[in-house]
Parts: sequence; structure tokens; C-alpha cells
Amino acid sequence: MTIALVDDSSKDISLLYEYVCRYCNEHKLHMSIKQFTHEKSFFNTLKTEKYDLVFLDIFMQEQNGMLIAKEVKKYNPKCQIIFSTSSKDHAVKAFRLHALDYLLKPYTYARLEDSLNRFENTAARFAHYIELKEGRCQTRILVTDIMYVDYHNHYIQVHTNSRVIRSYMSFGEFSPMLSSYRQFLWCYRNCMVNMDYVDTWEDHDFILKNGERLPIFKSNRREILQAYANYIFDYVNGGTMS
Repeated sequence: MTIALVDDSSKDISLLYEYVCRYCNEHKLHMSIKQFTHEKSFFNTLKTEKYDLVFLDIFMQEQNGMLIAKEVKKYNPKCQIIFSTSSKDHAVKAFRLHALDYLLKPYTYARLEDSLNRFENTAARFAHYIELKEGRCQTRILVTDIMYVDYHNHYIQVHTNSRVIRSYMSFGEFSPMLSSYRQFLWCYRNCMVNMDYVDTWEDHDFILKNGERLPIFKSNRREILQAYANYIFDYVNGGTMS
């Protein structure tokens, strides 16, 4: 899951980042958090980045947060918006835009936690996650955040856009967690790739959108590439990807 923090105050965005990280640690959630102190740099990411939640300061440098929210919704209607501001005057407008919440600065961690609890309860995508023991803690990982999974030195390694989550278990124990999600393809020994992250393929490798390469079983190459082709065909023709 990807969250954007948009606020032109470096002090306010630092505190918000601290609170969100604390929430993730306390609630054992895996989130990719991106920070923006200028709306232009945030706008530049909207076509390529799919945000699940955006925290928006209403008073930005050049544009009102309400207008920024409309742009966010245009690119991603399912994205949730939480406004933050030092003024009560825009609360009605915020809820007319179907904002999830309206944080009045300065707010406490408890108030922010309440907002994120509401988001967690209303975001349907939270229904699709796996839970792994990472060190002494249980960590939840959204299925859509997983690029691929491999195995090294008795550890499962779950690769996401932002980091690698490692859990001490066998690949045989882990693989059933993803078996019901058809976007995952067993492409090599102890390696499963999320086909949504595949950019292209060559004779012996899948090439991911971030440039990484994953090997393809030589003995099963034809079947693996056919499974990938079938998945892409279903996607292009409106099939349901789960």
C-alpha cells in the first residue's frame, strides 16, 4: 500500500511522517510512504503512482488542497483523502469531496490513529494481505504490494517496491499463502513472481518494471510463458484480476 503526505510545512510533514510510521509499527502494517512539500512534485507522480491514501494540507504554496484532491480523484477515484489544515472553514467542502477525515492542526497521535483506523476499516484492499513473522513481530503485507518472493538461507524474502520482508520459514510452508491469487506464477525454484509487475520477458528471464530479472525454469519454460500469456490476455480482455 502506498501513502502520500502532501504538506508545504517541513515541520508538519515530519511530524505526520513520524505518526504514520509509529502507526505502522504499532499495528504491524507494511506501507510505502512518500513525502511531498510542493504540489508540482506530487502532481508529477499521479500518472505513474497509484496511491491508496493521500494526506493533503489545504493551504499549499500554489494551489488549494481541494483542487489537488480533485486531481487525485481524477486519476484514481478509489484513493482516500484525509485533509489537514489549521482552519475549520473548509470542513464542509472537504466532506462534499467525500474526504475520509479532516484533521485540524495541531492534532495528536491519537487523533491521527483514529483516522488511519477508519481508513483500514473502509479500504477493501486490506482484505487481501498475508501475515508473516518478521523477527519477533507479525507484519501484514498487501498482496498487491508484492513484486516477487524468493528463498535464501532458510528465509522467505518478500520483495516489495519499498523494502524486503524476511521471515524464517520454508518455501513449502509459505507458497500456499499466495496460491489463491492467480497473478502469482511459480517461475523458478523457490521463486514466485507477481505478473502484474512483469514488463517483458526474454529467453531465460522475466524482466520486471523496475529492471530486475527473474529466471524462468528451463524445463518448464513453454508452460510458464503460456501461463503468463493467458494472464495478460485475460487482463486485456477485461478479466478479473484478484
